[in-house]
Order: sequence, then C-alpha cells, then structure tokens
Amino acid sequence: MKTLKLLLTIMVFSSARTTLAQTRPGIKVGLNNSNISNTTLDTKSGIYIGAFVDIPISDYYTLQPELLYSNQGGKSNSDQYGDVNINYISIGLPNKFYVSSNKGFHFILGLGLDINFENNFVNLTNFNGDDEISPVDVSVFGGIGYEFDFGLILEARYKQGTVSVDFFGEDDLYEEAGSNLNGVFQIGAAYKFKL
Repeated sequence: MKTLKLLLTIMVFSSARTTLAQTRPGIKVGLNNSNISNTTLDTKSGIYIGAFVDIPISDYYTLQPELLYSNQGGKSNSDQYGDVNINYISIGLPNKFYVSSNKGFHFILGLGLDINFENNFVNLTNFNGDDEISPVDVSVFGGIGYEFDFGLILEARYKQGTVSVDFFGEDDLYEEAGSNLNGVFQIGAAYKFKL
C-alpha cells in the first residue's frame, strides 16, 4: 500500500512539474465595442489591455487566468448627457478548448469579475458624489481564436454582464424597463512569451 501511495505521489508531482514548465505568461490588447441594455445609449468603442498566464492542462485544453483594464459604457445621443465611460479591472478565467492537439483554432468559454474603479457618470449628473453605477459586474463570455506556433494569438469574444449597471433615478437614460446590463464585443491580439 505504501508503494502505491509513493507511486501516486511521484506521478502527481511529475505532472504538476511538467504543467508548470509549460506555463507561459503573455500580454494582450484589443478593441471593445460596448453598450448597456435598455438605455438610450448607442454602442461605444474602447480598449482593453492586460496580461495573462497560459496553463496547459492537456493537448486540447488550456486554462488562461487574466487581468485586464477594460473601457466600457455607451455613447450618448442626447445633449443632456455625455458618453458614459466605465473603467473596469477585469479578472477573467477563460477556458480554451483546442480543435487539434497542435493548438491553432480554439473555442473560449469563461467567467469574469469586473471591478468598476472609475466612471464619469457622477460627473455628468453632478449627483453630490454618490455612486451612480454598480461597483462590480460578473460576466460570462465566449468566443473563438487562433494561436500561431510562434506565440501570436488572435481572438474575438462576446462578454455579457449579469449585474445591472443601474442608473439610479435617471429616467432619461432608460429606453425600456429591465436591467441595464453591459454587453461587449471584443477583438484583439495576444502574445505568449517563451520562457
């Protein structure tokens, strides 16, 4: 029995060591095309930029924790309000599923936590400094991508917020009843460094 436990322990450490040896950090940058549902706001362009760690679990599956800055919101078509800019720190956990074992084309599914560290909606309304926009958002996202052998990755994603942005009492921004949810189409590039 002791021999079996020792053998299993060696296998687990060997597997963990191999996975850590294949782990690669990277950077990413891209464009956001964002909007907030059930408002009079139009789609707004912004950017995202950040870093990630690529952790291969198998030939067909990789976990890719990431930390990004993401500029989202909506473009105003009203003289009363300007554009709504919300700056988030996004902590994401993408799961990448490869079509073949030599990487290349892949599908992305994941969850994220977006922390609102700055927005201009309070300034637009002069509402005595009270927070007008939710401090956090929980998002789900999915997309497709292609990874080249030399480390370049091209990806397109759609990210859907699940927590209402809530423009408290600002009836002029509402288009119809319902939650004001972030919706963001992202397209961009990433690069994995070789260690």
